[in-house]
Amino acid sequence: MFAEVIIDLPIQETFVCYSSEPINKFQRVYVEFNKDKHIAFVTEVYQELPKEKKFIGKIKSVIDKFPILPEKRFELAKFISEYYSSTLSESIFMMLPKSVKSKEIQNFESSPTHINSNVSLTEEQELAYIEIRKSLSQKPEIFLLYGVTGSGKTEIYKKLVEDTINENKSCILLVPEISLTPQLIERFSFVPSNLMAVYHSRLSDSERYKVYMGVLNGKIRFVIGPRSVIFLPFRELSLAIVDEFHETAFKSSQTPRYHTKDILKWLNKETNTTVVLGSATPLVEDFYLAQVGKYKLLRLTKRYATYQKVETEILDMSNQKNAIHPKVLAEMGDKVKNGEQVITFINRRGFSNLVRCDKCGFIPTCPDCDVSLTYHKSRSKLECHHCGHNIPYTKMCPNCQTPMKELGYGTERAEEILKNIFRNIKVGRVDLDTLRHKESYEEIYQSIKNKSFEIIVGTQLVSKGLDLPFVNLVCILFPDITLRLPDFYSNERTFSLITQAIGRAGRRDKHGKAIIQTFSPDHFVVITASNQDFESFYKYEIERRERYKYPPFYNITRFIFRSEKERNILEIAKSAYILLEDIKYKNKDKDVIVSPPLPCPISKISGNYRYQIIFRSKDEDLVTKAQKTVYKSLQNKRDVYIEIDRNPISLL
Repeated sequence: MFAEVIIDLPIQETFVCYSSEPINKFQRVYVEFNKDKHIAFVTEVYQELPKEKKFIGKIKSVIDKFPILPEKRFELAKFISEYYSSTLSESIFMMLPKSVKSKEIQNFESSPTHINSNVSLTEEQELAYIEIRKSLSQKPEIFLLYGVTGSGKTEIYKKLVEDTINENKSCILLVPEISLTPQLIERFSFVPSNLMAVYHSRLSDSERYKVYMGVLNGKIRFVIGPRSVIFLPFRELSLAIVDEFHETAFKSSQTPRYHTKDILKWLNKETNTTVVLGSATPLVEDFYLAQVGKYKLLRLTKRYATYQKVETEILDMSNQKNAIHPKVLAEMGDKVKNGEQVITFINRRGFSNLVRCDKCGFIPTCPDCDVSLTYHKSRSKLECHHCGHNIPYTKMCPNCQTPMKELGYGTERAEEILKNIFRNIKVGRVDLDTLRHKESYEEIYQSIKNKSFEIIVGTQLVSKGLDLPFVNLVCILFPDITLRLPDFYSNERTFSLITQAIGRAGRRDKHGKAIIQTFSPDHFVVITASNQDFESFYKYEIERRERYKYPPFYNITRFIFRSEKERNILEIAKSAYILLEDIKYKNKDKDVIVSPPLPCPISKISGNYRYQIIFRSKDEDLVTKAQKTVYKSLQNKRDVYIEIDRNPISLL
């Protein structure tokens, strides 16, 4: 018996091996390739040796005793490989568990289960729920559930999950951050623990394997977690819910650079999965798709139950010398005296974003990246947030021995300022530095919920969907940091960050307040976000997108050329530009735009120089053709790696 296999390496070619024992498609095996032992995946089996394939010898051993990937998930892997111009190997092994232990699969024939979420819906929620419910029993659709912050989207999710489980079907709930899973486990505690699981990267390989197998054999029917949950091998995925769908975390930053929404569209079409995209601040392009009928738009305009309206105030920092406005400090003190909690939001880690010598102008930078080093006072280090390079911080300039000046603000600095001012108040910090372990998420969530902290300083991790009942003041520091980025998504990202942060206030029976301190108080984005006025922002932004030929009116692919040798990049990038210009010339009627190769805004990361070409077209198939042409002709030539990023969420 012979098996066609694809090896766990970033290569497109498949090979044929001999197997002395019976073997099935979609099992993993060990093979020898280039004198090394590798895991491979069986894509086809033959009784005789196919002549057109390269033979690499005998299979060393079989890992799985059964097919570990359903047929439909294999088709999905092929779609990802084609659409995002990755190798099939990269697409397949991204889905599979890393654990290589195996046991006989036991198909679990689940008995009917009756669960009750005890949810009582408002009239507005009920109308949205009924529309989605019809889709589950009739034609599967994609819904954009656009609900203002506090409108009770989660109550609808709970009711839908209840129905799906009671009908003996499967569903998933995707969240942008692992930090949101403890709260959601609590909210979905009505689902029996043997039917529900959490799945994310902080679990060990064996823990992830256990969940994977539970889904494959049909025992686990409801999974909560980030975007990787979408690849679990459900027999029949009836419902996919995505909360906070606007978040950038739903786009992969590694090859294949897939976006969750593209996978959801495929699942909706190919596996009859009903999709619910929930957000208070939908992406401009998704709201546009709902406007033109590609998604079904459901609106929740009223805050749910005891959720109160939030008063907002914008403070101009132009003439302020202090890092935190005096009025902000006064409001904080009043709220804490009344037994309430305060969130202070600043979307930057560390103490200061750079240090500089005022005498000679020296700024410590990363030797491998084109960025300054961020000062982390808690570790006494200067660190690169792109590659992780770090050095000890010495307060004297290494060139002229003058004291260094710490410039800019991050969560550490805000925390220190507040601790120095409010000496008898408990101040806590929530950012990636304080959430190093999987247990940290649960511990910090419980600490905030139990009022162990009275003032919480944090990055966007504290603004993403957390329901904190005692928070009635949110202070947003310097949101205009993201407005200044050279990226066409910067307006949208800033609007979303401000709106989501404001939504953490006024979550219960008291009126909440949000204060925005900014150097751009008159900026349209700051004003519309402070008013929670998404539709005015959308109108402004969609006109800008159409004028400058960006999504949703044009499809975009970003080609990034990476190498330690800048000369090689220029050579390959120029060759790619010629190929893309040729496609443009042959398709004059399809309004193609090709930017010349230029250094990326961050021109060097991890020792690699970076250049980019942006390819735009209204024709989606032409974008796929452009990707294939560049990939097949130039990938890995002259030691230049080409990142192909379709529908990028950043151009930095």
